[in-house]
Amino acid sequence: MNDALQGDVFAEETHSGRAWTLLILPALFGPVIALALTPTAAVRWPAILVCVIGLGVLAMTWSGFQYRFLRHGVEIRMLGFRLRTIPKQSIVSYSIEPWTLLRGYGIRGIGKTRAYVWCNQVVHIRTSDGEIFLGHNDPQRIVRDLDQVMSR
Repeated sequence: MNDALQGDVFAEETHSGRAWTLLILPALFGPVIALALTPTAAVRWPAILVCVIGLGVLAMTWSGFQYRFLRHGVEIRMLGFRLRTIPKQSIVSYSIEPWTLLRGYGIRGIGKTRAYVWCNQVVHIRTSDGEIFLGHNDPQRIVRDLDQVMSR
């Protein structure tokens, strides 16, 4: 990132689901064992596919969501890729809310609602274009960073 863009970043927060890797990693043992015990093509290719997908999910869960609070809004990133930008002008309000397992974890959403969550606390951002939920173990930090973005 060049210095001009770096000056636009007020804060960066990471929200990972590293605890979830304790569930994902053992789930990968089954396909690996199947590969070792039954090296036929009928088992090999599906097991390899499951392992590749599982390793991708493991990497995304471990690295988590990166929230960048910028002069012009908020960027949501994962594994170095920008998933979404929330322009400052479109933010109507934001508040801390609980999140339940029933609503799901990871990237969630239908229509104009999106959630980036690995925990039970979120910052609910209402925008002129829909709703965004940012999960974080310390949601007060997200609110503080949003206050900084909105005050500029």
